[in-house]
Amino acid sequence: MHFTPSHFGTEQLVTKITLTTIVLATACSSLGGFTRGKAIEAIKEDNRYKAPSTMTIDIGWKLTNARMQAWQISAEDTAEQAAVRAKADFMKRQPQIILAEQLGYIKLHLENPELGKSQMGTIPSELYRQGMGTWQFKTRAEITEKGKELWRDLNLAEDVESLPLAVRDAPEITGMADEGQTMRRADFTYKWKPTELGAAFDPNGAAFGKLPAELQEALKKTQRNIAGGGSNNLADFSVQRGGIAHFKKFDDGWRLHQLYFM
Repeated sequence: MHFTPSHFGTEQLVTKITLTTIVLATACSSLGGFTRGKAIEAIKEDNRYKAPSTMTIDIGWKLTNARMQAWQISAEDTAEQAAVRAKADFMKRQPQIILAEQLGYIKLHLENPELGKSQMGTIPSELYRQGMGTWQFKTRAEITEKGKELWRDLNLAEDVESLPLAVRDAPEITGMADEGQTMRRADFTYKWKPTELGAAFDPNGAAFGKLPAELQEALKKTQRNIAGGGSNNLADFSVQRGGIAHFKKFDDGWRLHQLYFM
């Protein structure tokens, strides 16, 4: 067959275009068909990602054995007066407990009051020398029906020792990369979405502004592990957070292997 120069040139062009297309297609599928959508769904359904941020209602070392002390300053003090001081002490030490009680999510119990002699070091030395004792209570906190509703609203199993503060919203994938033939990495961001209780820890929210001034101050000063918080009991749910997900290829497809939150 006789090829004219123009015919041969066209054939060369078609070949080049075909080769270029193959190269581009290979580059686009370098993650082996593992898409951002698949990564998002896998992360969202992982129990580590779905786990809520919680606050414990354990108000002592053990709920059944913890004892709360309030100073017996005068002989006229009653157990009821001592209980008032005990709650005031909770306000300073564990304001998140008082917050949860004031909003109706838990009930704080101070039970079996006893007036006992203080040991050296448990009260100021001048009071000890005067032979003054302390009122002691068994302390207990229980979740109310309103508190249980927080768990039901999230479709999560109820935990009798904690209350949910927030859950992670849908992640956004910010980048994906190969990590060998059988490993993939996905970087993502997310935010905490607060429950009704969690929102009360946000100093920029309406619920926080309605709290008593002394409780607001106590929350600002006391350090606790609250979602979105830092050195205090406050939470900023507007902060975007990051994470890394590692996926591993098995014979039946890709699986979420490791998950890190930053």
